[in-house]
Amino acid sequence: MNWIVNLNKKLFRIFFFISVLIIPHYAVSHPHAFIEMKNKILVENNQLTGFSVEWILDEASSASVLYDLALAQGNKKETQKLIDDIMTNVVNEHYFSYLFDKKGNKIKYSAKPKNYGMKSNGAEVMYFFDFMLSKPKNLINDTFQLMTYDPTYFVSMYYEKPTKSAVDFSLLPKNCRGKVIEPNVSDKIRKYASSLDINQKDEDYSLGQVFAQKVEITCN
Repeated sequence: MNWIVNLNKKLFRIFFFISVLIIPHYAVSHPHAFIEMKNKILVENNQLTGFSVEWILDEASSASVLYDLALAQGNKKETQKLIDDIMTNVVNEHYFSYLFDKKGNKIKYSAKPKNYGMKSNGAEVMYFFDFMLSKPKNLINDTFQLMTYDPTYFVSMYYEKPTKSAVDFSLLPKNCRGKVIEPNVSDKIRKYASSLDINQKDEDYSLGQVFAQKVEITCN
């Protein structure tokens, strides 16, 4: 089941189906929710150490979280518990992020995020956190590719264009360069995604990767 539904199952469904009544196209195609991402590449001593990210939920997805915050009525412990529960789910899903070196080796992360929290700005909720590599990687003669996505494409996780303002490569050493690679999705696959509804029983766990943007770091 989708991770947003897992976090706020009952409340999310209430607010999600309200949004379906207002915006009918949500109900008839994947994706059904949207997360705009921002990402800063973290570097220390010419080594890749992790990523500092912001995830901005769309208004429909934010609604259930804002409802939970309202129920907390300013109680700091309850609010922190909500944030902690969300981050636990994100960590359990490996931050929905997949990092590989030029040999195709999958790079592991630390199970303890840093500097995490949540902010609300009107009708939208933003989660922010740093997820660190389990071991720093030397930024010499290597290429790294990072993809962040919901495998089922129930949720679209994307960097807004122009992506150079969404992904910050400023900490990279001079021998490295970074870019965002857009997915090359065929019309056939787009039509297939559009044919999937919210009640799809057999989720396609390969779909999210097809639509995922790639953050690429290339070092000489």
